[in-house]
Amino acid sequence: MKKTAEQNGFDFDRKFIGLLIFASTCAILLIINVTLAISFASGLRGYVGGEGHWTKSQKESMIHLHRYILTENAQDYESFNSVLRVIMGDRRGREELKKDNYDYDVVFEGFRQGLNHPDDIPHMIRIFDWFHDFSPVKDAIEIWEEGDRKIDQLIEFGEHIHATIQQGDISYEQKIAWTKELNRLDHELTALELRFSESMDSMARLVNRIVKWATIILGLFIIGIGIWLTRRFYTSAKIWAETIKESENKFRNVLTNSQDILFKMNIKTKKYEYVSPALESMLGYDVEEFLEGGVDFILSNMHPEDKERIQKVVDEYQSINDREFLPTLEYRLQDAEGNWKWVSNTRNLVRDENGEPDAIVGTVRDISVRKEQDQQIKKSLEEKELLLQEIHHRVKNNLSIISSLLELQKDGMSEQVQQILSASQLRIKSIAKVHEKLYKSTNLSDTPLDVYVIELAEEIGRTYHSNKQTIEMQIDVLPLSVSINQAIPIGLIVNELINNAFKHAFHGKEEGTLIISIQEDGDHLSLEVKSNGNVLDKNFDPQNSDSLGMTLIQVLVRRIDGTLAINQDGEWSSFTIHFTFDSESDK
Repeated sequence: MKKTAEQNGFDFDRKFIGLLIFASTCAILLIINVTLAISFASGLRGYVGGEGHWTKSQKESMIHLHRYILTENAQDYESFNSVLRVIMGDRRGREELKKDNYDYDVVFEGFRQGLNHPDDIPHMIRIFDWFHDFSPVKDAIEIWEEGDRKIDQLIEFGEHIHATIQQGDISYEQKIAWTKELNRLDHELTALELRFSESMDSMARLVNRIVKWATIILGLFIIGIGIWLTRRFYTSAKIWAETIKESENKFRNVLTNSQDILFKMNIKTKKYEYVSPALESMLGYDVEEFLEGGVDFILSNMHPEDKERIQKVVDEYQSINDREFLPTLEYRLQDAEGNWKWVSNTRNLVRDENGEPDAIVGTVRDISVRKEQDQQIKKSLEEKELLLQEIHHRVKNNLSIISSLLELQKDGMSEQVQQILSASQLRIKSIAKVHEKLYKSTNLSDTPLDVYVIELAEEIGRTYHSNKQTIEMQIDVLPLSVSINQAIPIGLIVNELINNAFKHAFHGKEEGTLIISIQEDGDHLSLEVKSNGNVLDKNFDPQNSDSLGMTLIQVLVRRIDGTLAINQDGEWSSFTIHFTFDSESDK
């Protein structure tokens, strides 16, 4: 028997309700799946980030203890104990978690003392609760505990050093022995940190596989049921489609089926003369309600942070012209369910027969996904910048350790060897200062050249300070930033030229003036170091000089594609280098 239209309509409504129930169930399952994935990701991120803070604190404690061995300054020992608070916080939180009835607040405060982000801590606790007996997590916890035992050894070692130093008269051999023991502990802790990272990586890969296969299985289930329902739905919809009038306008079909909202708004009345049905699918509002409300309806459902900006655009409609007209607007609208959606409004100005603004036509597209992706990209870039800052920080610290080792090496050496080691220390410090500026800067590509050269020159000046000699240092550097590829060679050149002036130009002089300047010279930069001390030898030739410093200067000048000019004008000796300015921000 052929079904009547009413029966077909009843079957259609029933299938439509079933489809809605299915869609809601699928959405709930997807949300649960995504929520669990986010929780896992946040927890793992927290442990990886915590390991970074743990490692940083461990390295800093090593540096402070090493300084304490060298300087015997009690402040360094206090700094050594202070930075260990981060490690002790993580340890207290983890030990509390191992209890059957742990105190959540104690765990939270412990992890927070360990510098873990408060938003990640609940997920870290959840991973520990659920997976503490799971092999990768169990291995990571055991490695962490082994690291704590090593930290106990480090603390005991520090206490031993402190007690011995308090007694006084520490030999150079004792300090060397302590330094070797400190390096041994550092290597062992570094190995444990790498093993912990590998365990977390293993856990992350396993979780990713679980989430991936869960998503695939869930997707196949949804696709299978969806295909079945779609066929049933299509069969019913086909019966209804036969009742649609064949004289439907094809252009109207295009407008009706468009995913973007198409509109036409009268500028004078600020009312919409047409809005496509996509309004209902995108925002859930009835077209008639929208047409009656006009621009006021839009503004009443606009995000407060965008409303004032768009209100100004609307207020200018009465006297609008092509130059002031904005072809694209982006703002947030609240849909019928109360959710905020980012939309892009692409518009064109329509004029009447007299050339006066008459209407605005355009489209509105949902760009919420794009905005969310932009936020994710921004967050990813911020995380990479933090990683680069940490790398520059560690490079600077490692260079400082090398400089300290050279300082230790001076003991018992001849004056000539000590001078060579001091020159090497200054070169190392000039490189370390570049990395220091980078990890303290908001721009990880550029180094502020003026600040860098001024601090470097002042530090070298302090090295040569003497009550028997007064050297006035004048510094005039153009405020600009250069890439790290130029900052290091420029710093080394300045280091060598200033050292050369103190060693030779002012040798035997009670006073003098040293001028360091970097200025624009046409399309190039000019770096000049002048001194009014001893004059240069008339036969001085940098190409034939056997000085390591002069040889290094020539190599570095070629490194920055520069040229070196040496001039003797009366009592003033000058070294001038012309080179091309190269900033990463210009690329």
